[in-house]
Amino acid sequence: MKSILKKIGCILVGSTVLSASITAAYALEKYGNINEFIDDDLIKNGNPDVYIVVGENAAALDVTSANKISAKIGTLTYSETIIEDESTVEYQIIGESESIDLLDGTDKLDSAGTEKSWILVTSADDDYADHFDDEEGNSFSYSGFSEADQTKSLGHFGYLLEVGDIDPENHFESDDDTTEIVFVRITDSNKNAGFQTFDIGKDMVYASIVYPNQVSAFKLTKDLKEGYEIPFLGKKYRIVQIDEDDGIIYLGTASYDGTLEQGNYISSGEYQVVIGEILESGDEYSVEISILRNGNIIKEHTEILRSDKSFSVIAGDLGVTVHDVWTNAAADTGYADITICKSLTELKLGEEYVNNWEVRAITNTGGTIDFLKTYEDNTVGIALVYSGSDIEGINDGDRIKIADYVNLVFDDEDDLDKMVAEFKAERTVTTGSTGGTVISKSGEVPKIIMDSEIELDEADKNLILIGGPVANKLTKELQNEGKIDIDNESPATASLIEGAANGNNVLVIAGGDRYSTESAVLSLINLI
Repeated sequence: MKSILKKIGCILVGSTVLSASITAAYALEKYGNINEFIDDDLIKNGNPDVYIVVGENAAALDVTSANKISAKIGTLTYSETIIEDESTVEYQIIGESESIDLLDGTDKLDSAGTEKSWILVTSADDDYADHFDDEEGNSFSYSGFSEADQTKSLGHFGYLLEVGDIDPENHFESDDDTTEIVFVRITDSNKNAGFQTFDIGKDMVYASIVYPNQVSAFKLTKDLKEGYEIPFLGKKYRIVQIDEDDGIIYLGTASYDGTLEQGNYISSGEYQVVIGEILESGDEYSVEISILRNGNIIKEHTEILRSDKSFSVIAGDLGVTVHDVWTNAAADTGYADITICKSLTELKLGEEYVNNWEVRAITNTGGTIDFLKTYEDNTVGIALVYSGSDIEGINDGDRIKIADYVNLVFDDEDDLDKMVAEFKAERTVTTGSTGGTVISKSGEVPKIIMDSEIELDEADKNLILIGGPVANKLTKELQNEGKIDIDNESPATASLIEGAANGNNVLVIAGGDRYSTESAVLSLINLI
């Protein structure tokens, strides 16, 4: 096991990634009916009928090649779950917050009133917004907004989304919540006997924040984690990956949540995710994962895990989050608890996501909120901060669009002594099938074993040997018997020896050096 871990450690440093489309023509010398072996000997009754054998002391490149072949063969095995067509249902979501009359009594913003500027707050549940209301004694203080006289909650805004469980599949054993919140600062502007306008400037923020279960105090908010389900602009997403160094947060739509045994794969549309070997050594685990698109490997990754057994991998428009890994009591079979997400959204901190709205990380420093262009350890949410031209001279009938999502609406209700402000929004939602049959695929990849773990006369499956006689002792055994002829001048070669493994067939993939062997492997993958 230690030798395998050593090889995997080498792969972390020196492995190469196969391109998304393996279409190059590699020169391959074939001996025997290779195509018949591929058609008849790789799969039996829907399961792999072959072992892939690498030398115990082979180069890391040979181990990588074995993973490539294993992953490609795995795509030939699958089970299907078919969901019949369903009708679609279309409905509208309409929401509005509480309102405030900016020219009424103590709410007056003009020179005759007691307040000259307010920060209005609304959220999916009024508890979150009310927490910032001055009447609760907490207020809203953000260095990016000019100081306001008062923070006012407009309560519940049903259009905004709250996720009542950020961990729906219990990966973290957490029942924490996430909610959308909107902050807008308004000041009085032009004032005369019959005309009143208002300014916002740049003071608008859309936010999605993680809270403890049934807690609405911002000072107790929780840090973001990969795998959490959060709302973002009215939709539920999983956090696929947080790249703290580059300041990027990747969101995706979950297409699979569950446990996958090593040597198996799950298909999501055009992608296949393969869990390779999971090995345990003391307090250390190693996990191999491959992502394919239409059967071609586009990403390979090996992770060495210690106390934190979670990591994520992104390839193309697909993201995989591994939450936990473990092995059975005999430590010979590993399992991975994973989430697969598709349709990835990249949020780059400090850059626009929608026109005039920049992505920021929401931080909680001792209960003080901030919206930063860098990712910090105390990041508790994701924000979009307005960065366009100052918004001034707001009057009756104006609608201020917030992150292309919700509106702040102004209406004097045909009364010169009124100016009512409230948040409003509506959208049409379609649920159900889009008319196509949905097929879920899962399958198993062939096992990769060391040449020290198997004998030719004891094999119970067909074999694919990776490497020449120097790298693989089974290849050397066949060479000594005169069944193949490979030396350090040999080109990329595929040699089929029928019945050589206890009556099972053996395919040798090798070349004069490790690079010729890799070329032979890529040629074989093109044939499968």
